[in-house]
Amino acid sequence: MEKVSLYRKYRPHNFDNLVGQDNIKATLVNALKNNSVTHAYIFTGPRGTGKTSTARLLAKALNCLNLKDNYEPCNECEFCLAVSDGSLIDVIEVDAASNRGIDEVRDLREKISFAPSRSKYKIYIIDEVHMMTGPAFNALLKTLEEPPSHTFFILATTEAHKVPETIISRCQRFDFKRISRKALMTRLSFIAQKEGIAAEDTALELISRYVDGGLRDAIVLLEQLTINNELKSSYIQQVLGISGVDVLGKFYETLLNKDLHAALAIINELHSQGSDLRQFLHEFLDFLRDHLLEHIAKDEKDEAAFIMNTIETFQQMQGKLETLIPQLPLEMAVIRLIGEMPEIQISQAVPQTIKEVKSVKEVKSTKKEKAQEAEKTKTEEVPDENVNNLPLTINYLIENWPRIMERIQNPALGRSLRSANPSDVDDFNITLEFDTKFHRDKVIEHDNLAELEATIKDFFKKNVKVRTKIKAFEIKSVMEDAGAKPKDDVADKVAEMFEGEVIE
Repeated sequence: MEKVSLYRKYRPHNFDNLVGQDNIKATLVNALKNNSVTHAYIFTGPRGTGKTSTARLLAKALNCLNLKDNYEPCNECEFCLAVSDGSLIDVIEVDAASNRGIDEVRDLREKISFAPSRSKYKIYIIDEVHMMTGPAFNALLKTLEEPPSHTFFILATTEAHKVPETIISRCQRFDFKRISRKALMTRLSFIAQKEGIAAEDTALELISRYVDGGLRDAIVLLEQLTINNELKSSYIQQVLGISGVDVLGKFYETLLNKDLHAALAIINELHSQGSDLRQFLHEFLDFLRDHLLEHIAKDEKDEAAFIMNTIETFQQMQGKLETLIPQLPLEMAVIRLIGEMPEIQISQAVPQTIKEVKSVKEVKSTKKEKAQEAEKTKTEEVPDENVNNLPLTINYLIENWPRIMERIQNPALGRSLRSANPSDVDDFNITLEFDTKFHRDKVIEHDNLAELEATIKDFFKKNVKVRTKIKAFEIKSVMEDAGAKPKDDVADKVAEMFEGEVIE
């Protein structure tokens, strides 16, 4: 016999088994009792909260031959059984993710006018309807507004904001909410008992916290993490990389007691065990939120203020967990929270990457001293302001040329300037003489020339313009020096231009 996944096996087959959506269940049941079911619905909400299951329940109830209490499908007649196994031809489930174009909608419009083949009503369930294209929505619009009397539409989506308002306005909208942890644990415990699984309560709690309100995801994890008909919390923590409530509570206590050593040790231990620190931070923020609401309800303002400060500090570090040292952002958050102490001695339990933690006053003092030293150094490097009143001479330019070269930020510009020498100064014009045309052309490029002139201006406090020229070469006869070895000046210059050497 083919094995059926637990989430399919325990899909609700009647409204009484619909978990966590009591308001929606009450509204639909009332419509069925009063025979006032509308022609179009749109179900929105997070994944795994029962949208498609509710759509199938409504399709069952509309076509059931023996309704119980005027609303509950019997699950015994041919139509109920056919809807359950997906074989009823008059209940058409369309995946809008793969049938999203206008051609598919036109085909649907052509077939919709035909009467149902077997059952009383024809029901179209369009899943992930937000994936449809704009033209497809436009083609569906008129049909959705005035469908045949024998046809019902049920649209389902996880992203209602992507569905045009013109579509939503023609449907009754139901917003499915995330299922509470208590309801999740109750349903998981029921399934575990039915399947003969020995499940620890802490294990069910961990799964309920991890899935964030999705029942389908919870049932899938229940089946996946059951080993030899046992569901243990230790195995769940190992596989999912999540932390138990005791670890979260212990970490919170270390922050509350300003125990820096213990807090850093917990982070280091979690990292050593291979825990997902991003997941840990998500769980810890959720843990803090629960405590914040408790203190607010009790009007405990001091405790609430501490928790709010803690949440803000860790949220600032949440986007920095992609660093090469994953635990570092969390360590920094802890130090910022409880590091304002006169003296802190780091124990051996703390990672070796943290050598010393100074008080906030010491850190500020050090930064201030460094800033003063940098300002002093900068003042010493800049020539005396009186220079601005003196004419710029070629000798003074040559003397300070190395210091100007040091200030050039563009490496390529700096390399080309190595082959240049100041040759003349005429008022605000500076002439540079280059050995090669190659380096001269690089320097006179717009961006490079602008950087050079700005650097000279910043150094001498004078507006200058840079002119360039190429050094004139004197070519002598090889026979002028009978005892000398012939020299290929062109080869030497090419070698110099490319920073190479001539091989004889």
